Amino acid sequence: MAATPVASVTPLQEDSEVTENSMQGTGTTEHNLLTPDEKAQSQPGNSGALPSSDGVLHSPESLPSSSPADLRAFALQALADPKQRGWFFGVIACLLLLCKIFEVNIRNFVYHWSTDENYSHGFLVPLISLYFANLAFKRGSITTKGGLGLGLSLLVASILGRLVMILLPIPFMGDLSFLLGIAGICSLIGGSQALRRYGFAIFFLIFMIPLPIALYTMLASPLQLLASQIATVVLNATGVPVLCEGNMMSLPGGIQMFVAEACSGMRQLTGFLALSAAVAYLSDRPGWYRAAVVVSAIPIAITANVTRVTLTGYIMYFVDRHYASGTYHTLEGLLMMGFGLGLLSLGRTALDQVVILTSPPPPPAVA
Repeated sequence: MAATPVASVTPLQEDSEVTENSMQGTGTTEHNLLTPDEKAQSQPGNSGALPSSDGVLHSPESLPSSSPADLRAFALQALADPKQRGWFFGVIACLLLLCKIFEVNIRNFVYHWSTDENYSHGFLVPLISLYFANLAFKRGSITTKGGLGLGLSLLVASILGRLVMILLPIPFMGDLSFLLGIAGICSLIGGSQALRRYGFAIFFLIFMIPLPIALYTMLASPLQLLASQIATVVLNATGVPVLCEGNMMSLPGGIQMFVAEACSGMRQLTGFLALSAAVAYLSDRPGWYRAAVVVSAIPIAITANVTRVTLTGYIMYFVDRHYASGTYHTLEGLLMMGFGLGLLSLGRTALDQVVILTSPPPPPAVA
């Protein structure tokens, strides 16, 4: 009688898991032994949350319930783990060093945000960017390899931009170089995939940068003239006689309304560009849809500003010119921001209908 072949088993640990897979026609049994660590790694969603030796940076979608769910928890876990604490403080040190190198530019940011109403939103931009980075962290694991060359190139370009600013005092160049430095650190630490994952959060910081005065004036002047001309046409068409000379609008009764640079619409344009970029990023739609949302910010900002100038003309003619300045004028601007948000919502609704009409019909249900 032939002996039945028996596979030998070498015990690894008391908790080792043995699985048997019958081999057809051989009568043999295959034993797979898994240690507790291997078993934990083989289970779905049991990856570590911090950079591991295999070069993978894990995020919450592949983590157990005890792992960090967002960037805050990620940082707290890194601080609590002695093996990762050095890595974490190294990242902080790199960011602090970059901020020290670009200290002049950061001070320039704060000065403009505090004194120029066109950039008062700048204080919110880093917080919104951090929110986008947190969303990106929750999207899953990324490979931390392959970003050394790109990261060094971005850092070298950043430092060169800062050195050029010493010879040519152009703050805007230094501001952009600061963002390049952040991108370079991201690539060095997390790899090229991390830069792609967190690229929008870094790009969004561009909305906190003040424009050069020459560029701002070049954009604001045509917008001033455009708002004056369109508002004049609307007022005349609705029974309010207006004579427009450049940016000066003359109404009956010796009333004169000057469309100043502050009323050019640049503030609305900057705000709606940032808002539409955020909406496009958060939209789970095709690329053309997102591009259309961003581009729509331009006509929306112009429409909102022209409506504001026209409404000011009505107030000065029919009510009292004193209600067209000061606090009332500021309140009017806030109302126009709400009006612009409504236009953006309507535009998205129209684009949604286009997506529905152009989408292929669902397959017929199988009986």
